[in-house]
Amino acid sequence: MKHFFLRWRYWLVLAAGLTGFGVYLALSIQGEQVRLESSERDRLLTQSKVIENDLLRQLNAIDQTIASVVGNLPYWDSLPEGRERAVRELKSLERAMPAVRTFLVLDAQGNVTLSNRQELMNRNFAEREYFTAPMKSRNPEVLFVSPPFRSVLNTYLFNLSHAVLDSKGQFAGVVSVGVDPVDLGILLNSVLYADDMRSMLVHGDGKVIIVEPAMPEQLGEDLSVAGSLFSQHGKSKMPVGVYQGTSSSTDDERLSVLRTIVSTSLKMDKSLVVAVSRHLPTLLQHLKREAITKVLAYLLLLITSIVMLSLYQRHHRQVRLSERRLRLATEATGVGIWEFEFRSRRYYWDATMFGLFGIDPQKANSQNDDWLKLTLHGELDRIKEATRQAVEQNQSFDLTFKILRPDGKVRYLRNRAALYGSDPQAPKRLVGTTEDITERKVSEADLRIAAIAFNTQESMLVTNATMHILRVNQAFTNLFGYTAAEALGQTPRLLQSGRHDKEFYTAMWADIGTKGTWQGEVWNRRKNGEVFPEWLTITAVYDAAGLVTHYVATHTDITQRKAVEDEIRHLAFYDPLTFLPNRRLLRDRLKQSVAQAKRAGTLMALLFVDLDKFKPVNDRYGHAVGDQLLQAVAHRLNTCVREADTVARVGGDEFVLLLPLITAPADAVLVAEKLHAVLRQVFILAGGIPVNISSSTGIAIYPEHGSDEAELTHHADAAMYQAKAAGRDRFVVFDAATPTDFIPLDRS
Repeated sequence: MKHFFLRWRYWLVLAAGLTGFGVYLALSIQGEQVRLESSERDRLLTQSKVIENDLLRQLNAIDQTIASVVGNLPYWDSLPEGRERAVRELKSLERAMPAVRTFLVLDAQGNVTLSNRQELMNRNFAEREYFTAPMKSRNPEVLFVSPPFRSVLNTYLFNLSHAVLDSKGQFAGVVSVGVDPVDLGILLNSVLYADDMRSMLVHGDGKVIIVEPAMPEQLGEDLSVAGSLFSQHGKSKMPVGVYQGTSSSTDDERLSVLRTIVSTSLKMDKSLVVAVSRHLPTLLQHLKREAITKVLAYLLLLITSIVMLSLYQRHHRQVRLSERRLRLATEATGVGIWEFEFRSRRYYWDATMFGLFGIDPQKANSQNDDWLKLTLHGELDRIKEATRQAVEQNQSFDLTFKILRPDGKVRYLRNRAALYGSDPQAPKRLVGTTEDITERKVSEADLRIAAIAFNTQESMLVTNATMHILRVNQAFTNLFGYTAAEALGQTPRLLQSGRHDKEFYTAMWADIGTKGTWQGEVWNRRKNGEVFPEWLTITAVYDAAGLVTHYVATHTDITQRKAVEDEIRHLAFYDPLTFLPNRRLLRDRLKQSVAQAKRAGTLMALLFVDLDKFKPVNDRYGHAVGDQLLQAVAHRLNTCVREADTVARVGGDEFVLLLPLITAPADAVLVAEKLHAVLRQVFILAGGIPVNISSSTGIAIYPEHGSDEAELTHHADAAMYQAKAAGRDRFVVFDAATPTDFIPLDRS
């Protein structure tokens, strides 16, 4: 049995090693898939949260708008021409809210009494769910969300509604807003970062509202079928969930995140669900290719190991037949032969050994141990430990270590040795061979780098452990403008934009040191000096000993995605015609200004400006000229205020000036005088058209005319009507003694 083991020990060790490595390889492939899916889940969760945040802002804005319409119904009913005024204001609200297509006011029988669209007036929609649900509930605080449907105008939308109660608390009708899903498509499309991604908005009952990329056949599809991902999410009762399975709508395998829109400020009868997903086979495609490459490499290693071990045993038999033939063979192949005598502590080398270590044989000391000084940090301890185990366990050893030769070159050397002596318990010497395997190590590292980095179309760069760039791909050149010749030998600091401080990079490298990878958004610079945002991923590459040998970085340009996000934010807070803050942004700034004035005990002012004679300009020259006039008015109003002040457009020809800090009421009057004067000057519009208008301005001062936003707004508006009633073309400071119940019928 002992003879059998001695004869076949190398094969047993090889079999054990290859089996262990095969198990490790299988586990590493499985672990890589787990890490990839975990990383993708985190990204999908983030993107779905972006949609939720933006959608909640829009829902809150629409809810507040519906509430304001409900509040204005009694006021409109009290006016002789209240119907016309209501229609004008509904059309103004439509223009200010891009996502809204229709405004409907329905009586208790479902008849349309008011709408921004003439073709819907007097129609009956008593059978629509956006009417029946509020009628049954009769709760004016609930925002009712209808399933998507095709309207009588042949548009696909869904409605948000509030019940209207009369003074006795009886059901009096419904105010409903039709939301155009196409406008929401901009938001859903902005989070897509891969071609196989899909995002959709689904009604709480399971009806699909909108899908990006556009799939018209799925609009209105019911996802609540048993066993679907939507049904699983509903049963979980969790606000957000991650699911993996077959999509019921497209019948393909997907990794999906479903997030139920949750708001603490809105009472919604039905929820909205955001679904963001990726096609699982596409996501894992690169991993499968890499797994095949690793398996092929493993098979190659298996065959190579068997062949190499067979050759080694044959070579070993030849060594025992003839030492001379062995020396000639090793010299021809660059393998050095050495001996170490335990008693004298002296090394005996052949000529090849001196060449491998770069040592002059004539200058070697008597012990021939100058090579010990050439080993890199920690390597000598490994060599000593391997020698000790070989002696104590009476076995040969195989060890690879690194040296720094006198010529400055770092080389990988492989030592294989065995004990010799007449007494197995006390061997006299260690006899072995040394070969330079540097090129093999470099080739192995190159294979690892190629497998990780260059089977992709993304911008890639590879550095060594000291962060010097070794190679880049063509996508890198396309993205940054640097050719491979310009980048090689540099460090990634070549790309830094200067926007991130030292602490940012310290935290980044701390993550890489502990986790082996890092990804996030950074700003970098192209060769032409252009600074742009990108998604950066850095991965460390380790050798068999667990030491970092390389770093691989990938870059993805996210300029377009950020531009879309900025555009969405701008549309939410600014008037698209004049680029002035809209009613929503004005409300936020007014709230902040009142809070600041209360804390500091200072004064502030609110000016409501309504243009006189604007309607005749529209009627005579058309809306295009009217729009030019509104833009010119916005420009002149901005010249009358300070940088800290706000000029907002809140309606068709209505503007508001917010002066957050004044020293006395006279400051507000001075601003009113300036704007009154500049608006009376003639406007020369496109085509040389001269236009003369004037303005009626109402002024309210905090805290004299109001202690909160609502009171200030009401009194500034009342003062503006006082100016209208007094004959227009003037400004009026609010006076509580002046009646405010008279409203001019014509504000043109």
